[in-house]
Formats: sequence, C-alpha cells, structure tokens
Amino acid sequence: MTPELIDSPTALAELCDELSSQDCIAVDTEFARERSYYPHIGLIQIAGDARIACIDPLAFDAKAQLSELLFDDSITKVFHACLQDLEVLELTLGARPCPLFDTQVATALMQDDHQLSYARLVENELKIKLAKSETRTDWLKRPLTKAQLEYAADDVRFLLRLYKQQQTELEELGRSGWMREECDSLCSKPLYNQDNLSQCWTRVKGKERLRGLELAVLQQVATWRERQAMQKDRTRKRILPDDQVIQIASRQPRNTSELARIGRINRLLDMSELDSLTEAVCTAYDTPESEWPTLKRRKLTQAQVTALNSVLEQLRAKASDLGISPGVLCNRKDAEKLVTGARDLQVLSGWRLECIGNALLELVPFSQ
Repeated sequence: MTPELIDSPTALAELCDELSSQDCIAVDTEFARERSYYPHIGLIQIAGDARIACIDPLAFDAKAQLSELLFDDSITKVFHACLQDLEVLELTLGARPCPLFDTQVATALMQDDHQLSYARLVENELKIKLAKSETRTDWLKRPLTKAQLEYAADDVRFLLRLYKQQQTELEELGRSGWMREECDSLCSKPLYNQDNLSQCWTRVKGKERLRGLELAVLQQVATWRERQAMQKDRTRKRILPDDQVIQIASRQPRNTSELARIGRINRLLDMSELDSLTEAVCTAYDTPESEWPTLKRRKLTQAQVTALNSVLEQLRAKASDLGISPGVLCNRKDAEKLVTGARDLQVLSGWRLECIGNALLELVPFSQ
C-alpha cells in the first residue's frame, strides 16, 4: 500500500470515517525532542486493513478528529514499544489511546528477547528487511519527501499482521490474560513528568564522586535544573550541563558571586537565574544531615545474599521453562528488594504472582 499524506480536516474526516468501523488499527508517531524537554510531534502514522496514512499535525489542527478515533474503546490500537508514543500522544491529545496492544510486549511474553526492535521482529517473523535510510530525519521540517513518508509508513505497515499472528500464539500458550494485564498497565502507568523531582539528581553523570553535603547540593541543583527545563521547554544540558552541576555540588558556593565564578556558568545563566539557583543551593545547607541523599546501597546480610541467590535461580529456572527472559518476571533490583522485605512489587501482583511470585515468597517468607 502506498502511504497517503493527510494534511487537511476533510481528508482526515474521510480516513477516520473508514477506520472507525475496524476493530483494530496500527499506530506510530514521529517526533523531535533533541533540543526540547518535551517531545514535539511531527507525524502520526495509522494503518487499517486497506490504507496507510501519514497524518501531518503541523498542517492543521487534527486533535479533535484524532481523539475521536484513537479514544474509541471499541478499537484496539496496535503499537510496537509504545511508551514514547503514548507520551507524545498524551501531550498532544490530552489522553492515551487505549485499549492497546504492544507487539514488543507480546514478544517478551513468548520469547527470551524482551526488548526486540520492530525491524528485527518484522525480519524474524515476516522475513522482510526494513530500510533504515531516514533514521535521522527532522520530523518537524517541511516538506516531507516521498522517501520519508515511505519510511514512516513502514512503522505501521506490518503491525496488524504481527498483531493477529501474536494473538493466536498467545492464545495457544495460554498467555492472553498476561497480555491483557500488561496492556492495561501501559494504559495506567505514569509516563510523563511523574518522577519525584527530588530524585532528578540520580540521573546526573559523575554523581559517584560526591559524598555527604555535596550530594545534598547536587539534589537541589538538579531539581532546580529540571524545573527550568520544564518551564523553558529546553533539554537539561542546555539549561546546565552535568559537569557544571557536579562543579557546583563540589565547590558549594554560598552566594551568587561565588556561583558566577564557577566554570562558564555566568555565560549560561542570566542574573535572575543565578540568584534563583543560589537560593536552591543554599536550601541544601539548611537541610538536616539525616535528609541528605546517599549513594550507598543497603548491604545485604549473608542470609539475604543466600535468599537472593535462591530467588534468582528460581527466576532463571521458571523463565527457561516458559521460554522468556527472567527480567520479564522480575528484574534483579526488585529481587533484591524482595529479600529485604519489600512487598509492593510487580512480581507479587497479577499473573506474575501466580506464575512465580508465590513460589518466591516461600523462599523469603519474612524480611531477612
């Protein structure tokens, strides 16, 4: 099928009218976020049984018409690795297009590669090799070329075939219920700006060199940077690069004058921003030591180490029986939490609880 460029309300209305009668459609998005905090949508690809459309949201206001189609509860929206698509669609349309089916998730429930790319999945299952010629396209730039539209269309061209094939395979394996749970979780999982801002420091490169009060300062600076990035819609590094954040945490300036002398920071920030950042830094000095962040991981006791080894072995054995990756059942981080007493874990809910969670609890019946 040759992709259609939809660049007017009339064309979109006709497309939506046709697709509204289907029980499933394939969806993908193209966006840009290299220079911004938020992703900016550049194209929305939708495929039905007989059509592939590339909808240009920069050409006209498509929100109302797309919302009616994508929020239709009677239509399953099929994606591959949908988290970023859900984020940009939620930003653009105000909600997520559910119910959905993610072919990467389905693959993870049936094979031992839980992060298989779309191109590899198409090649493995359909023996079709996809082109990679337009991977560096600026999707906000117009006009789009025929090659770019073909490349974008390929991202939805085979999704419905894969979806129908995977539905059958999941049913045969008795894992359709697992898939429903996973997709329901994707529809409710926090995706966007839900992180605790006080934890932004954990993403800063070079934090391992810091200790004590330095980490408290790092936490305040990273939180300040995150708020600035959100407010200005700029990437974190364009607000303040990680190396500058680390320098501030290390040198611990006490006023705006001292802050301005650190590296090239006075070239990056104006006076009001320097004053604001200084206030954030000084907050760390008033924070009780007991509330300073720490990089120290809780050291497991010997009993916990023994329990962890048993848990990991059980996970490997069960995953091998199922033909999937152990990480789909429970990752190592959660396994460590389990042996230290945590119970609010994914492995202890839904299909995982019955599949492996109850067995793991027998290995760690109480906090070690």
